[in-house]
Amino acid sequence: MKIKLTHPLISCICITQNRPAFLLKAIVSFDTQNYPNRELVISYPKHDSETKKLINDILEVSDLRVVQIEREGDESLGAARNHAIANCNGEYICLWDDDDWYNARRLAHQYNTMLTTGKFREASILTRVMLFDAKTEQGYLSFYYLWCGSLLCKKDHILKHPFENTDVAEDASVIKYLESKKLLHYIADSAFLYLYVYHGGNALNYFHFSYYLKKSERLDQESTDWMHSLLNVKVEVLPS
Repeated sequence: MKIKLTHPLISCICITQNRPAFLLKAIVSFDTQNYPNRELVISYPKHDSETKKLINDILEVSDLRVVQIEREGDESLGAARNHAIANCNGEYICLWDDDDWYNARRLAHQYNTMLTTGKFREASILTRVMLFDAKTEQGYLSFYYLWCGSLLCKKDHILKHPFENTDVAEDASVIKYLESKKLLHYIADSAFLYLYVYHGGNALNYFHFSYYLKKSERLDQESTDWMHSLLNVKVEVLPS
């Protein structure tokens, strides 16, 4: 008997603006994923010529599956995500912030865990992640929290219950809905999949990030140096 494994298409939703250096590393993280059926949906303002050039340069030298969406410059983060999700091709969506780091097993691990230990739940979220404060160059293991940036979810649920049209807490109502319908699987033992970075240009201000740090576990120098090395890898697009 032959068994055929299927891998539904996962659309990774990346909202970016005038940060090509960050975006390039996010694209590298996407490229190294070991989940086979995926696409990267990149939304950027129409006037953002640097981002457009970067994407075009990458597509010239790679076979990455990328969906480009040019948006109006005044769209909120929530509205930009909704627009990107409405125009993606995947059965599932995964949030893919341009300024964080992702382990190569993130998609596969989150999806497979959701179906096995999650008893076929239709969404998953990490409740422990790694944190890095670029202001102090210190690493942390987060406290238990619903890290919304790690959401992986069946697209239909987001289409019915979209993100709020705001730049902050735009995901709160989405998470509340998924919890109320018992669709959300919580992953507490896989912090290695996601490194959340505070660099000063985040939507979250430093006051709130400092609150997270106070509740988290400060890591030793070796672990901090390892995080620092992940973030300082030099990448560039080589000509074809």
